[in-house]
Amino acid sequence: MDQPRFIRELQNLLSADVEELDQAEKFRLVRERVDLFERSRSLLDLRLSIVPFVRGRRPIDEIRSPGLGSSEAIGLLGGPKKEEITFLYRLQRGPEPVASLPAGATLHATVQLLGPQGRAVFTLPAWSSREVQPTQLSSLTGTGPAAGTIPEAWALSLDVNEEFGKLRGGPRDPFGFESMFFERFRLQLDLVIDGVRAASDSFEFEIFDERGFGSLYERVATKLLPRDVERQLAAAGLKHGLSTTYHPWFPVLCIGVEKANLYMKAIRGDVAAQKKMLTDPAWLLRVGIYLELLTCLGIVETVKHEIDLLTPVERAIFEQSPRHAELRRRIDPKAWAAVWELRAMVLQRTPGMGEMPVGFPNLLRKRAATLGFLHAHHEDLKHAIHLAGPNLANAQESWHRVFRDAERAVLTMNEKAFPELGFLHDKVRGFVLWHQQGNLLGFKLLPSAITGLFGDQDGLFSSAARQYRASMNHVADWAVERGLMEYTGSECIPTSVSLVETYLAGNTKRLGRLQNRDGYEGTLEVCDLEEREERLPVESIASALERVGIFEVLTTDEVAALASSARPIVLGPHERIIVQGNKGSSLFILQEGGLEVIAKQDGKERVLAEIPPGAVVGEIAFLTGEPRTATVRATDSATVLEISAAHLKPLVEARPAILEQITALVAKRQSSDASEAQAGLLKRVSSAIFGSA
Repeated sequence: MDQPRFIRELQNLLSADVEELDQAEKFRLVRERVDLFERSRSLLDLRLSIVPFVRGRRPIDEIRSPGLGSSEAIGLLGGPKKEEITFLYRLQRGPEPVASLPAGATLHATVQLLGPQGRAVFTLPAWSSREVQPTQLSSLTGTGPAAGTIPEAWALSLDVNEEFGKLRGGPRDPFGFESMFFERFRLQLDLVIDGVRAASDSFEFEIFDERGFGSLYERVATKLLPRDVERQLAAAGLKHGLSTTYHPWFPVLCIGVEKANLYMKAIRGDVAAQKKMLTDPAWLLRVGIYLELLTCLGIVETVKHEIDLLTPVERAIFEQSPRHAELRRRIDPKAWAAVWELRAMVLQRTPGMGEMPVGFPNLLRKRAATLGFLHAHHEDLKHAIHLAGPNLANAQESWHRVFRDAERAVLTMNEKAFPELGFLHDKVRGFVLWHQQGNLLGFKLLPSAITGLFGDQDGLFSSAARQYRASMNHVADWAVERGLMEYTGSECIPTSVSLVETYLAGNTKRLGRLQNRDGYEGTLEVCDLEEREERLPVESIASALERVGIFEVLTTDEVAALASSARPIVLGPHERIIVQGNKGSSLFILQEGGLEVIAKQDGKERVLAEIPPGAVVGEIAFLTGEPRTATVRATDSATVLEISAAHLKPLVEARPAILEQITALVAKRQSSDASEAQAGLLKRVSSAIFGSA
């Protein structure tokens, strides 16, 4: 840069508007930097950077695979166990990591609540430029680094309940109904040397209050349904009490709450225990919260002439708060009024059904109400996705998990949701639950009184799975058209990822893989999988790396060093490791299972190849950072090893010839003989290695 350009850029910087910074404060900061420059040029080279959140990665990954860790973007407040949110950060002088703070240096943290426009509203008590001690990640997790590696990233962890719980209940309660049970915060880290800020970085994150999750659904179930049961009994001239479990709306609420509990269990496992159950739990949480608000507020507005399910304070917030303006605009009371019309119970008992307090056709009323509820609910889901923001990296995998949790909820809650089943003979109950349309043998074996009412329809389990899958696929297609989601294949949720369809097909091996991927035993029952960690030996990883073409220039010791940083990843059926069009700087080696390569060309997708164990994918993007040219996903299941381009950095620094040797190999593969082209390739490879950490 020449002097005139330096002066122009300095003038532009000084004249630029900076959020929450007036001219006097800007001048003070510039004066501080000039003072640092006068004292020591080396102090200006100090860099402090917070490691960004990367989908699918956890802070603990940094210990065993330095460079592949990630700061956490969300924290859960009010959970049953202690929950911390961990941020990783790096200190560097130029490109080199700093092992300890310079003399006279301290590290300070500021945590602020952000308003809807992203501006700071207030600073958390005791977190205004609070001095913190630099801490190695390994000391926070209680796990030492892998042999031969030292994590470059340091860590700062905040106890969510202790630091954010104190904000609840006060005049600025940021986690109540008005805030929709979650808030966004900003962490700012400052490196201060002798009172002067030498380096700084910031990171935004979200805190979700678990107390609010499901609270509105609970009001509908515990306040609205009992009142309506009493009204229907009175209208029929009946005085005997009747449980709300017989109300046609009860199954969808009962199963819906259980579904939410199951995916919240997955989110807790991912966030609190770092089990890697989900790749982006924050997106799923936002979708779930907005969906509950839209659905329940639609119901609230439908029945408010009978009963107002909101408190007076909540009613004022909902009708007047600017923060709820989008909710007010998007709810559809007319749609929910139509569903509310499907609430009539069949109170006349069916002969031959023993002590069943309602008629057998009540099951069909429940089915009709559930379908109506599902349709209106998934129209709200479209708006929830829009409010949550686009997810163009892993929406399909999240959708698979939500769908399977819905199946699990139906399988586990059927007795509670449908108490009528308890009055049926085993053969009849099995028919109602598992019958498949067209299976006339089972149909003919039942009494005509039952088949005449039920007809040759899919049973409860198969119909619920198929209707919910069709509805979620419809929503996914709607979201894809608007650039809010993406998926690979002809359907977002194919039958191959369904627990019920896999079970009915008799594919016990795939059923086990689907359940294991979600943390459950490999049967249809929902039993937690015993926690166990399987770590591949470094020798085995090194052997796999030696078969990678671009690593043939490495020595045995260099391959061993690279192997110690590899990150193992377990993929479930149809789970993707690479998405076409996304940038990436990692390569993957298939250890077990199978992968397939899918490319979209002229708007159509086709399978280009199937990848056997031992194969390598993503080599070129690994070294150049170019967008991926195809999607790679597991067929049934797979275990892959991830190596980041940044892992080559210490090897190249120790032996610079590696860079040119690898570039020559890549150029040869690409038939790039021109020296100018090779020079450009060398620049891209160097940037990937030294700039991707």
